[in-house]
Amino acid sequence: MEDFRYKEYTEEESRIYHDAMDRIMEALQSGTTFHDACGAAEVGDEELKRFIEDDALKIMIADMHFKKGLSLEEVAGALKVPVDVVSKANAEMLEDISISTAEVFKAANPDAPFGNA
Repeated sequence: MEDFRYKEYTEEESRIYHDAMDRIMEALQSGTTFHDACGAAEVGDEELKRFIEDDALKIMIADMHFKKGLSLEEVAGALKVPVDVVSKANAEMLEDISISTAEVFKAANPDAPFGNA
């Protein structure tokens, strides 16, 4: 699995992130395709825009696949996104969860043994 980058947002970036995410989610709720919904959120910083779009896709996967039980193929079809893009985002999301869980465990149990068994 490739290395993932985590972004620390400034206060302004955080405001832009939340505003853009709100617009994307509203557009998706009204039936807009994922691509068009992301286009509705105007973000000048291309790197920030990629992080927002990536997070929005992962949020939709979590909701549609894990919460509602749709297959990844069904999620891809509903969002009009290629299934390989949805599958990659899903794998990244699961890796993110794994890393975060390990970090929380290490912080909560600093003296406990930790390995990759």
